[in-house]
Amino acid sequence: MGVLVITDTSACLPSHVARRDDVRVLPITIHLPWGDVLADAPGVARAVFECLERGEEVKSSAPSVVDYLGAVEEAGSAGALVIVPAAEFTVMHRNAHLAAALARSPALVIDSRTAAAAQGLVVLEALAALDRGAGFAGAARAAEEAAQRARLVAALDDLRHLRRSGRVPAQALSFAERLGVRPVFVLRDGMVERLGLPRSEEGALRRIAREAARGGIGCASRSAAFHAACPERAERLRALLGHTDHVVEFSAAMGIHTGPGVVGVAWLAPEG
Repeated sequence: MGVLVITDTSACLPSHVARRDDVRVLPITIHLPWGDVLADAPGVARAVFECLERGEEVKSSAPSVVDYLGAVEEAGSAGALVIVPAAEFTVMHRNAHLAAALARSPALVIDSRTAAAAQGLVVLEALAALDRGAGFAGAARAAEEAAQRARLVAALDDLRHLRRSGRVPAQALSFAERLGVRPVFVLRDGMVERLGLPRSEEGALRRIAREAARGGIGCASRSAAFHAACPERAERLRALLGHTDHVVEFSAAMGIHTGPGVVGVAWLAPEG
């Protein structure tokens, strides 16, 4: 076996990429009221959103150190590149580093500095480098450079799931909900920044498209639109953008925190 690229289900990889022999996608575990399921199992996203709609508690668990260690050991002497979400967001970065330290096979953990579909683009850059014959070092360099250029802009459909998090004052949420706002945010270099509070779905889509244009999506080497149970909304965004390489669905593990209706775009900004 050649170099193995390891990531997790939150990366929103296209299905044909996730099935590659040199890719291992470690599933996040979803804890539903009636039992545990893997985030990549059929129908899980719908189950998650139905539970959230009923006000039931849904949680998730990241791949463990043992999960990462087992995947790294598969690589043998060729080595493994482990691409994880930004260290600020999850324990996956820590778990992967512990596994790499324990493994007999060579392993390098790469912080994508982003998450979701943007993390998936970093994975795609590593795989493209391997396909060109770049080898372990070349693929690692390609992923690290892509992480510095990864951008993501998205809009939430409503604020109910932020209310459950308890991180935003209830009074502010109530006021925003009465206005019907759809928060638009940008994710880059491990940070989330609010961009605006459009009061309509079309306004949110236009705001995403404007920010993506400012961020150089027209010259991006890779791009992907994404959505949580709203494919038609993603296609409307794609039309506003003019083009994206593909459309992917949000992982059920991400949907726990956002609810359905999320739509956005990820891209690798031009160098320089």
